[in-house]
Amino acid sequence: METGVSRAGGLTLPPPLSATEATCCKQLAADLQLPLVIAKILFRRGLVSAEAARRFLQPQLADLPAPSAMKGLDKAADLLAEAVVRRRQIVIHGDYDVDGITATVLLADFLRKTGLEPIYHLPNRLTDEYGLTMKSVAALAALVLMPALLITVDCGISTPKEVRYAQSLGFTVIITDHHEPPAAAADFPLADAVVNPRQAGCAFADGELAGVGVAFFLLVALRRKLVEKGWWTQDKMPNLRDSLDLAALGTIADVMPLTGVNRVLVRAGLEVISGRGRPGIAALCERAGLREDSVSAENVAYQLGPRINAAGRLGNPQLAADLLLTQDMGAAAVLAEELEAANILRRELEAEVLEAALQQAEQQVAAGQGSLVLQGPDWHPGVIGIIASRMIDRFHLPSLVFTGDSGQEGMLKGSGRSVPGLNLHQVLEQCRAWIVHFGGHAMAAGLTVRNEDFAQFRTAFAEAVRALGGGLPKAGISIDAVLDEQTDFRELASSLRLLEPFGQGNPEPVFLLRNIRLREVNTLREHLRFAVPLNGGMVKGIGFFMAAHFEAAAEGAVDLAFRLKESSYRGVSRVEVHAAAILSGKNLS
Repeated sequence: METGVSRAGGLTLPPPLSATEATCCKQLAADLQLPLVIAKILFRRGLVSAEAARRFLQPQLADLPAPSAMKGLDKAADLLAEAVVRRRQIVIHGDYDVDGITATVLLADFLRKTGLEPIYHLPNRLTDEYGLTMKSVAALAALVLMPALLITVDCGISTPKEVRYAQSLGFTVIITDHHEPPAAAADFPLADAVVNPRQAGCAFADGELAGVGVAFFLLVALRRKLVEKGWWTQDKMPNLRDSLDLAALGTIADVMPLTGVNRVLVRAGLEVISGRGRPGIAALCERAGLREDSVSAENVAYQLGPRINAAGRLGNPQLAADLLLTQDMGAAAVLAEELEAANILRRELEAEVLEAALQQAEQQVAAGQGSLVLQGPDWHPGVIGIIASRMIDRFHLPSLVFTGDSGQEGMLKGSGRSVPGLNLHQVLEQCRAWIVHFGGHAMAAGLTVRNEDFAQFRTAFAEAVRALGGGLPKAGISIDAVLDEQTDFRELASSLRLLEPFGQGNPEPVFLLRNIRLREVNTLREHLRFAVPLNGGMVKGIGFFMAAHFEAAAEGAVDLAFRLKESSYRGVSRVEVHAAAILSGKNLS
């Protein structure tokens, strides 16, 4: 029986439903032919009508909003169409993360279908500054005959000087980005077209697109323009659905909310990925061990995305772009193997930094700090963003991680991650007096700080977090539903697939079994293995890195918070319990 809000043991139970709400949930379950527990989850997530829930459960590409609603997009599509028709050279300036790489590949792949061979540039994380720079503009201008068109993806919204410089060299400039625009009008780029759903005056239905999502909508408009110009007929134009695999990769890897427009793009994109139509993705799936099952958002977040990102983290994003662009299966297999080697090296570099970072973080937490600012003189710049994410997982505090020696002249390069409820970009705006430059969005950012200003910056950051994040929720596990041992877990696991993809904004449901005795309890290295009696049968379970709970799990009743996983192997479906928390009897409320 649901018992209302409780934080016993770090668990937050769902609030009780009123009689009216309970009736609504029963009607929702009946209308959609869903288990009642799924209907309650939908209801608590704001999907209270059958129509709203149906749109969520069955997202359709036809439901996507018109691209023209995005400010600047029609102008950008006109400029691109003109460049295509007049056969002008087109240069794409991307970024070195998964979002920037996939957005670059998306545009390059489409433009190749028009017969053009675009030039594209992906910065080197280790030697180049972030985004569009004077150096990158000059280098790209030297590769083309003017007039030419320069288009940015996943960057450029904070580069007014660089845009003016590019225009002075003969470039027509289109900025496409999704990061927060600068607060000051003088810092906004006066490009020939600016496409960013976060900019003031944009009427697009969803401002939470990834960079690759913005690029996708631009291509939708460009394709229409080219049909109007007679470049293609309706039956000959490229099918953009085939490009949604790239949109899904970039959106998930950039931790964008998987709701609204993104949910439509990602659901369809995961189907394309699962079809293995792109040789590079097929080879990457094979190398990651994703051989039979359909690919989930979790697979992208933890298996495919990190491998693509590894290339950029080690200074060679071109490797990932080559993989995603190749049409040759043999070449794809070789490139996927190279990415695997890069990912192994990335893990080794991460492990070297993590121990020292944890020591600093524990000292700051012990001192009562409400945010973390960590710094190492020789930490690899390619892993500091991952380390910041690890700090979020461990301490649930907004975290910045810098590399460089604060005792020497020069700059410190940093990467930050935030927690729900705290807009990291707004925090950094409050500290901009001590920052050389920064960019990002609510949950992640990159920045550079002068060594001489680092101490003042740390103080300003801590004060800004206190001012803007005073009401942050405490770390814990939110329970979506309390179950009992009679639950039909197979039906429930099957129904959960309708809620996918899971991720930011649409978390995977966590269930609770109270006062239950686990069976077959044992350990496998640092992991806990067990079985759960459910609905007259036994379901295998695992608690990753929970071996320390062996005694409590083996000796008596526990509260088990868990996620329910369904998978198939060689055509055989199986259900497994993944523990999120195990609370022994003395902790039960």
